[in-house]
Amino acid sequence: MSTATRPLASLMRLFAIAAMLTAFFFLLPLGVPYLENAETYWFVRRLLAIDKEYTDLVRSLISFKVSGHDSARGIIVVLAFVVSRVFSRLRRHFAAQAYIAEAGTIDATAGAGTAIAGGVKSRAVLLEIMAEAQKKLETMQRDLAFLSIDVVGSTDMKIGEDQTQIEIDFRSYKKFIEEAIAANGAMTTAWTPDGVMICFPTVDAAVATAQKVIAGLQNFNKNVKTIRANFRVRCGVNAGPVYYDRSIPMEQMSDRVIDVAGHMQKYALPNTVAMPKPAMAKLTKKDGFKPAGKEVDGFEMYQWGKQ
Repeated sequence: MSTATRPLASLMRLFAIAAMLTAFFFLLPLGVPYLENAETYWFVRRLLAIDKEYTDLVRSLISFKVSGHDSARGIIVVLAFVVSRVFSRLRRHFAAQAYIAEAGTIDATAGAGTAIAGGVKSRAVLLEIMAEAQKKLETMQRDLAFLSIDVVGSTDMKIGEDQTQIEIDFRSYKKFIEEAIAANGAMTTAWTPDGVMICFPTVDAAVATAQKVIAGLQNFNKNVKTIRANFRVRCGVNAGPVYYDRSIPMEQMSDRVIDVAGHMQKYALPNTVAMPKPAMAKLTKKDGFKPAGKEVDGFEMYQWGKQ
């Protein structure tokens, strides 16, 4: 706020609060009859004395009844609420005036000498800011790959199994996945209860990880897990340019490239890797990938693994 209107806005706020408190003050005596021995307390007696003084004053100025009841207290309460609303409106008015006044000053944060005329940045200044923002975004844009892995039928796998063994097996599964991820240079990951989305620097690394996981499940199911059902996974891969900032957690990243990877996983067969045709073009070794005969998100889907 400007120095001229800041005190006025603050003062109007105080007046509005004071008027509201006045209204509540004159409502308090209505509850005294319901409190046992209330008038034995000095502050209650003082409250009632002040209440009587001002209600008598109002009666002497405006004397009328509503349905046989004295209206003095109601007049005070209603008047206090009205005054509070008036001061609240004045506070908003002065605050708005202050904001407009400040908007006409020099915005130092937008760059030295950037002028804001009448509270609205000039078109030239806006274009300059947009250009700087675009340059910043371009430096953050990278061509990355994403791998989505999910356990097939994880809910059904847990039916009739000991809860402790379920927890042990799924922890072992997560460790198994994390080892495969680390071996291929994953940049960041985001886990759901039984699934994971992983970011890789290249599509080759993403596909290699998915293939490593599927190949390693045979040993995992034979020698590690203890529940009856075998672990099976669906894998979806996609690649493309995204805005990447290492300080932003994977679960907060949002881009269609990531969404398509997740959708490819949902349409993949168990123990296969699915990916769209454009991502296939970036893959060095395409051996084993075949058309899946379906389209996902407008892309022809290719699949590796048992068809």
